[in-house]
Amino acid sequence: MNLIFKLLIFLIISTNVYAFGDKNDYTSVKKAFETETPPLFDYIGNKKFCKRATLYTIPYTKLNTGATSMVGESGKLKAHFFAISFGHAIASYLEGELNPDLSYKKEEFINKFIPYLVKAADDKYFTINKWTKGGSSVAYAQTMILINLSILMDFMDNKNLWKDGQRVKIVKWGNILYKKSHYGHSSNGGRKQSDRWPDTVSKAAAAYMLWGYVNKDLKIFKDGFRDLMKEYNKIPADGKYHQHYKGKYAGEIKDSWDLFLENKTLGDLVIASYVGELVGMKTFNKTNKKGGNIKKAIDYLGKISTDPETLKGQDEKHLKNLTADGNSWMTIYRKLDPDDKNPLVDLHLKTSEEKGYGFSQILNYSRCINNEIN
Repeated sequence: MNLIFKLLIFLIISTNVYAFGDKNDYTSVKKAFETETPPLFDYIGNKKFCKRATLYTIPYTKLNTGATSMVGESGKLKAHFFAISFGHAIASYLEGELNPDLSYKKEEFINKFIPYLVKAADDKYFTINKWTKGGSSVAYAQTMILINLSILMDFMDNKNLWKDGQRVKIVKWGNILYKKSHYGHSSNGGRKQSDRWPDTVSKAAAAYMLWGYVNKDLKIFKDGFRDLMKEYNKIPADGKYHQHYKGKYAGEIKDSWDLFLENKTLGDLVIASYVGELVGMKTFNKTNKKGGNIKKAIDYLGKISTDPETLKGQDEKHLKNLTADGNSWMTIYRKLDPDDKNPLVDLHLKTSEEKGYGFSQILNYSRCINNEIN
């Protein structure tokens, strides 16, 4: 009996290592979760950016390898490309809502895409993690799905589009994705949470805070908030976050990706910060012990991302929304900072006018979903 008790204590401690010593005040979050939380977006689309969306109902797979190729075993698409399907689906519905001639898109969303998603939940898509040499993090892929799935859940909730039993099944599946996305999970090859790079930590922060928010799950929200604080507290007073561009991880993959990694890491911190602000946590302008905050980090990112000297040798496609990790998070940044003084804002507006966000794996179609035309 003694041995069983000790084993239980060990399991509790090992699975809740981040919970111990959490001194953050979650009073405002608890209060928000006890009432009706505001929607993440207004979900009033516009004809300019709610177009050319596709309802993806391609068979996928349970296997989550995180590999960099688009297609996996049996010709099925990878988790990274499954992630884009949610924004496309929302944009398709909103286009049908805006245009009477395309109203059939609303019916397809309800009667085709959502049942497909429920089947994905029943079949537990992307829940069997398999790390492959040269492939990206499988845990990262799961958090990427959770970010976009959270927005779709919020959209469905606020449009009152669920049919009996659908939401429960999808939440159950999402909770599995949440659990298996932790490096400490046995399916992740024995890797520890401390092994995560900053871009994986920030992606988890955004995913867990969003998933906690839409399901009013305080435990999951706290998990994400602790990850947010882990990176938030690194920002110095001058905003030079530099975890990838000049910091510890600079050049670890390839030199031309340093700014690319910095951009997407800070972009995910903006998303997490936005969720925190919605529930009364000061996560954007409030300074840490070093005098830094998210706003200062993005201000500095704007300077180096538009400086010709800094850009020499850097892959700039992510700044122009031509790759999966573009600046689609800038829509949320503009909600947090409406002054639009950051040079990245102009870049965001210009490139989204030209290319849209169809290929972005995070918050694609954000300007449609947020009705962001000005």
